[in-house]
Amino acid sequence: PLLCCPSFGRMRMRQHPSLPYLIQQQQQMITGKIAVGFKDCLELLECMNKVGALDMNKVYHSKFFEICRKKQAVQEAFRFIKLIDNPTLSTFNMLLAVCASAKDVSGAFQVLPLVKQMGLKADCKLYTALISSCAKGGKVDIMFKVFHEMVNAGIEPNIYTYGALIDGCARAGQVAKAFGVYGIMRSKKMKPDRVVFNALIMACGRAGAVDRAFDILSEMRAEPHPLDPDHVTVGALINACSFSGQVDRALEVYKMVQKHGIKGTANVYTMAVSACSQKGDLDFALSVYDDMRKNGVCPDEVFFSALIDVAGHAGDLSFGFKILRDAKNHGLKPGSVMYSSLMGACSNAKNWLKALELYDEIKIASFIPTVSTLNALITSLCDAGKLHKSIEILEEMKQARVLPNYITYNILLIASHKEDEPELALKLFSRATMDGVVPNLTMCNCVTSLCLQRFRKTSMAVQSIACYDSEGVQIRNQ
Repeated sequence: PLLCCPSFGRMRMRQHPSLPYLIQQQQQMITGKIAVGFKDCLELLECMNKVGALDMNKVYHSKFFEICRKKQAVQEAFRFIKLIDNPTLSTFNMLLAVCASAKDVSGAFQVLPLVKQMGLKADCKLYTALISSCAKGGKVDIMFKVFHEMVNAGIEPNIYTYGALIDGCARAGQVAKAFGVYGIMRSKKMKPDRVVFNALIMACGRAGAVDRAFDILSEMRAEPHPLDPDHVTVGALINACSFSGQVDRALEVYKMVQKHGIKGTANVYTMAVSACSQKGDLDFALSVYDDMRKNGVCPDEVFFSALIDVAGHAGDLSFGFKILRDAKNHGLKPGSVMYSSLMGACSNAKNWLKALELYDEIKIASFIPTVSTLNALITSLCDAGKLHKSIEILEEMKQARVLPNYITYNILLIASHKEDEPELALKLFSRATMDGVVPNLTMCNCVTSLCLQRFRKTSMAVQSIACYDSEGVQIRNQ
């Protein structure tokens, strides 16, 4: 039986592949005595199913679907549900949750036919899960079609259904539709919960309707049973203010965290710190960092990246490197987000020496940098007149299999134009096309401008020779 389970077979090939052994391994997997990947578990279950030895009552369905949801493993979730003899509507709801997490709308629409095949009738919860999948996948029109199909089938939508519709409109920035759904919900005497209010605030933020977002906050508090803001509310309001350039208002919103005793997640603190970048307010950003530590919230790489960005805008590059060390002290291994942010800070500070120092650290860590990180390095070098060093970095990019993009070649061609290097510019232009980069206006302007400069120099030399004999050959260059 192990022959149909390649990865499990590789792991346990030294064992005798008997049926009792397979059952024993399944039990040890279930109890956690063998640490394997969930895909290996799935292959083992499929193996046992083929030999008629599978008892799905001994498998935690919800736990498996939860792992699939976190890993956005849609195909594995569909394979798993085929192993269940009599799946219930609850099982299909879990499958839809996986599709929603992966924003896989086509996968979500494969669930309804499976429900019908099992002789089950879709209920409000299942339709709501399908609407949520469409919402997260950005398919607003399809989302409303599903809603109308639900209503036509005689299934009454609930508060969660309307919440999913508003969320879909909010994600798409369609604030008018979001409030239209909200109006329908109110007309049906349904009391909105905090999730609905948060979705409306998000919709307002994406549409730039900051004052309307604060009106929604007031409505929350004016409910018969007032609703206090949570970390999602605060984050949505900060985003709304930051998006509209109202940084001071965004930082004022952040104070709700202390006022309402909100612990929250790293995300809300990251939003507050990101708002500080617009003003380069490092002091406020550090106070947010202190609050985070006091509340016992563990900072992640995105948070440290945002903090580095603030340090860069504040012109304190040394503090940006200190944050990198702090992240390492927290046991966090820096990744592309942090390195890219710090390299961007080096570029903005026009400190090419620090940029090269960071680049050396990245290489020592055996980390493959992203193209945006290397573009920031090339920018700092070109700004310092180190064009040929930038070309060396370009060569190293190719060796590391990091494909340069149009931004890379724009930076290098602008520098070539500045340094009056037409031959190098033409080589870079040819190389860009070989790398699949479509020439843009900036690239073409740099090359043609360099050609024009060279032509003018040449034609001036020709005119100075021809002027000795006014009756000689007349040069006419078209």
